[in-house]
Amino acid sequence: MNKRVKDTVLGTVVYGVIAIIVSAILNGGEPSWTLAIGMAIAGFLSYAFIYPALDKRKRKQV
Repeated sequence: MNKRVKDTVLGTVVYGVIAIIVSAILNGGEPSWTLAIGMAIAGFLSYAFIYPALDKRKRKQV
């Protein structure tokens, strides 16, 4: 696997786990699964598309 795929998988998992932990703390033990799934999707989109595009644009300017 290349670096982009590893970062995407790791980002997806980390965003989802953090959302589960934070929502469980704020809701008193019951995590919000809608929030966790939404954050996992956000992590996937961020690491698969947004961050590589920003990195490419940054390298192009330098």
